[in-house]
Amino acid sequence: MKLLFLTQVLDAQDAVLGFVPRWIEGLARHCERVRVVALEVGDARGLPAGVDVREIGRRGVVRRYLRYRRVLAEALGRDGFDTVLSHMVPRYALVADGPARRAGARAFLWYTHKGVDARLVKACARVAKVFTASPESLRVDTPNKVVTGHGIDLRHFQPASVPAGPPRLLSVGRITPAKDPLVIVEALARLRAEGRDVALDLVGGGLASGDAEYGERVARRIDELGLAPHVERPGEVPYPRVPDSYARATLVVNASHTGSVDKVVLEAFACGRAALSCNESIPPLLAPLGARAEWLRFDKGDAASLARAVGRLLDLPAAERAELGLALRREVASKHEVDALMARLCREMAA
Repeated sequence: MKLLFLTQVLDAQDAVLGFVPRWIEGLARHCERVRVVALEVGDARGLPAGVDVREIGRRGVVRRYLRYRRVLAEALGRDGFDTVLSHMVPRYALVADGPARRAGARAFLWYTHKGVDARLVKACARVAKVFTASPESLRVDTPNKVVTGHGIDLRHFQPASVPAGPPRLLSVGRITPAKDPLVIVEALARLRAEGRDVALDLVGGGLASGDAEYGERVARRIDELGLAPHVERPGEVPYPRVPDSYARATLVVNASHTGSVDKVVLEAFACGRAALSCNESIPPLLAPLGARAEWLRFDKGDAASLARAVGRLLDLPAAERAELGLALRREVASKHEVDALMARLCREMAA
């Protein structure tokens, strides 16, 4: 298989897409060649043999489109690439559709997001298969959907001992209403009012329009509640340093409203940290834990429910929390390991 991989960013330092080079490493094990086509290329050191890269650039809509078409024609025509995998952006699949069909290449899409628009619906109909991490991660009714699980790098996300001292909560993700950091801030205020010496790390920045204004709202609420000395906001953290955030946390809190499996939760599990979530997609993943799965949920948008759930976990003996963390890592290893996902994607594309 000669695979053409279309993505937004190829950069090991990127806070959001820093995992993409690791995907490429895994895919290259199962492909004769891999070519990455990205709008932006940063730190791409250490890519395996048989991998090359084309950077489109972000400047100029028309210029970008024409360069994209030239790069596709080169790969699918002259260079004989026979498979196209578009990562997260339905528009890439649509732009590649015509050139791929003319070259006799098969096209695929990876998509994990609650958002559905006309481009996504159209792309799902055009590609041979659309891969997604969980049933809730692709909300299009299509026979082309293949649910594969996430791909978590267990080499990158390693368990670490919980540091001594007062407990720290951690939230990782965009500072945006869909991630609901405000409910975490309100829960922290409740916990401190109960006399618990708890701190919070809010890791992440804004991305979409309106995120900056929302971030200011979060900052104001932190000040209003007198929590500024107990909340750290480092902003976006480069992907290589994200495990350090998990390592210094006692518990991870994910208040996302997307309804799909947030890989932040799985990264926390891989690091041996219990992660509380209000997403309805998480409990089914934890069925092997039995009654303990209920410990890791709280009611969406409910600060009192979150504070109770945090308190319950903090009151567990440290050894019991550590054992829970190892059980959670085993679940990720069995169902969401990155190399297993890359091997499955290649099998599905070759079938």
